[in-house]
Amino acid sequence: MPERASGFKSPFGHIRVKTILSSRLLGVRAIRISHHGGAEALSLEEIPPPTNTPVDHLRLRVDIAGVNFIDVYHRRGQYPLPLPSGIGIEGIGTAENGERYFWLSAMGSYAQEISLPFGALTPLPNNSLSDEDLLPLLCQGMTAHYLVDSAYPVSEGDVALVTAAVGGVGLILIQLLKARGAKVIALTSSKERAERALDHGADIAGLYDEMEKVTHDLTGDDGVNVVYDSVGKDTFDRSFGLLGNGGMFVLYGGASGPVPPFDLMRLNSKSLAIRRPTLATYTASVPERLRRLQDLLSLRGRGLLRYPSATVFTLADAAKAHLLLESRQHSGKIGLAPWKI
Repeated sequence: MPERASGFKSPFGHIRVKTILSSRLLGVRAIRISHHGGAEALSLEEIPPPTNTPVDHLRLRVDIAGVNFIDVYHRRGQYPLPLPSGIGIEGIGTAENGERYFWLSAMGSYAQEISLPFGALTPLPNNSLSDEDLLPLLCQGMTAHYLVDSAYPVSEGDVALVTAAVGGVGLILIQLLKARGAKVIALTSSKERAERALDHGADIAGLYDEMEKVTHDLTGDDGVNVVYDSVGKDTFDRSFGLLGNGGMFVLYGGASGPVPPFDLMRLNSKSLAIRRPTLATYTASVPERLRRLQDLLSLRGRGLLRYPSATVFTLADAAKAHLLLESRQHSGKIGLAPWKI
């Protein structure tokens, strides 16, 4: 690991920095939260490095950490954490022997170093991609993959409605749907983003206030086979109403807030279904994680999957990264480079 001078001075004027020194080693930098709230709750601190690693754990240098909406939910308290706590669940790192690994669900990933149980780690398969190009294929890419592969297995000719269609998951999801022969209705927040959805393969795209019109234009009165929604409260009722007979609503996020209580009798009229899946369910084992990543790498290699490289911030700018994610105006993955100043 890089040596650190004992007279560490913070260059991070806009984020509060605590210094916590271990008895033997200068600490590593990490983002932590001591209270739930806005982006200002993110605190850059210096904490003791992981030492006395348990025999079933591996200590890694964090090369890049992913920024995800679940991190925002943890920070806000929608998914409460015992406080104080580290934050961030996703990353790519290097062990002391030089082996490279990724992980999808390990709290405290916004840090320079982390100690993780073997079961949380997956060896990175051989590939030529940079960390900035690999990161979008992890939580975001594998979310899109399990949505079309497992949560609602898409068949050729299915019609899918996708909200947040130009977000990090949305752009990949459109392309995975097209690779399986589906027709895609993309909903976005602006005409420019709708054009981008079309450029990535959507059959038709529109703004949220146009969802009924664009769905009718593509399906007539038949409705869609599946809705993939990550917006939640603001789009649920209207997009649910666009399901056709036997359709399924897959709710995999809640960027606008949680969906209100739902009367199951509303499923009656068209024999509908609702599912609320999680990434953890569909990436529970190393073989499953590798299968999904290898499939995504194969699609990219065949020119069937394109996406922007991750936009990367320093740890000191973690608050800016969260605000950009929450703005819902960003396309693609956001990451943190823990060793970059």
